[in-house]
Amino acid sequence: MKKFMISFLTLSILVLFTSCSASEDTLEFSDLNFVQWGEGNYLQFFDLESLESYSEIAVVGTFIEDSTQEIKYKYMDVFDKEVVFSVKSFNEIEITKVLKGNVDVGDTLKICQEYAVVDDKFVTESALTPMMNGDTWIFFLEPSDNGEYYFCVGYSEGRYPVKDSVYKRIALTENENLGVFDEKDFKEEIYNEILEKYDL
Repeated sequence: MKKFMISFLTLSILVLFTSCSASEDTLEFSDLNFVQWGEGNYLQFFDLESLESYSEIAVVGTFIEDSTQEIKYKYMDVFDKEVVFSVKSFNEIEITKVLKGNVDVGDTLKICQEYAVVDDKFVTESALTPMMNGDTWIFFLEPSDNGEYYFCVGYSEGRYPVKDSVYKRIALTENENLGVFDEKDFKEEIYNEILEKYDL
């Protein structure tokens, strides 16, 4: 489970998602109902120095494959059936510039966010928008406990747009060029520090 993140699942929302098996699919985002699933307790960062200090890797990278998702189910007595217990989506990125860390240009990394499509619902615990094939972002990353993939650091501080890039339209947000569902979650001061320090 992601470091320093505690999921508080809302039972009234859990009842919406029932199934008997896990699934792994390519994600699509049209004609979906948006569900902010529970709440998360994340570390927050208010300047670039603290963000860099906590991050193991900082890179610019491009998504090179479609997202895949992992939905896990758990039997709950209160519903007398299996319900959604965990949602994750994974993307492969190819590094185009290294800002920090023991990685090289051309390396690929597996990135995870806590969201998935369940039936006709887009379920998320993340402030960040879905990751789309071909888009390039600036990432500040921490490894998963098993070291198999990376999370974007913090709640919304771990991913930023590349200046002057235009990102694919996502029906779930008006802020696809910022990479967040709600503009208030975009850390503009940190973003400006990043652009200045790394000449991006």
